[in-house]
Amino acid sequence: MAKALLLNPTAFEAGLVAAARARALSPAQSAALEAFSKTGLPHRRIEAWKWTDIRANLRDDLSSASAANDVIAPSIFGGLGAFEITIMNGAAEWSGEAPAGVTISCTPQGGPLSELASNHPLANLAFLNTDETIAINVAEGASVEKPLLIRRIAGGGAIHQRVTVKVGACSKVTIIESFDGVGRYFSNSVTEFSIESGASVERLVLQNGSDDGVETALCAVAAETMSKFHQTALLLGARIVRIESRIALGGEDAQADLRSASMLCGMRHADVTSQIDHRAKGCTTRQLHKSALKDKADGVFQGKFLVARGAQKTDARMSVNALLLSDFAEARHKPELEIYADDVECAHGSTVGALDDAALFYIKSRGLDDAAARALLTEAFLGEAFDAMPHPAIERTFRTRIARWLEAGK
Repeated sequence: MAKALLLNPTAFEAGLVAAARARALSPAQSAALEAFSKTGLPHRRIEAWKWTDIRANLRDDLSSASAANDVIAPSIFGGLGAFEITIMNGAAEWSGEAPAGVTISCTPQGGPLSELASNHPLANLAFLNTDETIAINVAEGASVEKPLLIRRIAGGGAIHQRVTVKVGACSKVTIIESFDGVGRYFSNSVTEFSIESGASVERLVLQNGSDDGVETALCAVAAETMSKFHQTALLLGARIVRIESRIALGGEDAQADLRSASMLCGMRHADVTSQIDHRAKGCTTRQLHKSALKDKADGVFQGKFLVARGAQKTDARMSVNALLLSDFAEARHKPELEIYADDVECAHGSTVGALDDAALFYIKSRGLDDAAARALLTEAFLGEAFDAMPHPAIERTFRTRIARWLEAGK
């Protein structure tokens, strides 16, 4: 049993620890409880969380929070023919047979956390509070034609979920993860990928929470030789949201391509954080993030490339751009490079600005009113993150969601 105690815990933190101690904990869970107890919920005094203070937004106990009366709309991915796994307030269900080459099961605990997730406070919290793990296995050499849709829905209280995905050598799979929420809730999930040599994974993320929701999601990826991991994400935020990726390119010539966009209005907050570890020779990374911020919205990007001493011939490039559509919106960027090899090509860049007056004038001179001109320029700015997606139908789905936000502001 963990002996470490939180100092001055909030009511919510005290409830989390008390609930965990009341469970029959395995040795791995006891270690996770001790690790979590050393820090508690992430807060602004921790450098990596200084702009996304989870503790401050979860001071009160949520155990009595009732499910919201709002109705979750059908998934916008419903027309893609994807195989859907629905996780409603932490409980998973699916129907029918999984696509050929894929097995899906629920396993008790699911084994210890992966290396990349084991030192993450919220991953440890999810591990503590999850009785079952959804395990997805893609067979070696399989080419899964039908996308897998993991649809997470939060509607009240504190919710934790864990998914593991093992992708066999030389296989190919597309996984869509959507995060929907209504009412007052805390949704905390961790997804762990193990990608074997020569395999290719396309991960697509769409997040849209409530104005009272707190959402955290960690994706931990271990990629082997000549594997490919492509990720595209669209965030609409919530009261506070953090979508985090930790990727280890552990085999030679592994590739990672991360593209993301945040569209935020009102008082919404969204944090896109990533760390990509280049651990072998010849690895390639491309990362692009765009954000469009209205009203008093707050957009955060933190991205770090770590190049190990033996990771020669690394080619890694990062670009992050924010568009402020209000005088009160804020964009906070922190791109980082940490390089220990001497034969590499690494670069990063960051910009924050408003719509270009000359471009606005040009478009308005062609007959568009001010609102339409601004929407057109904003759509073009955000759309770069979704260019050249390998699935045209999925690309149209994302672009349709952008257009709807521009029209309705939500």
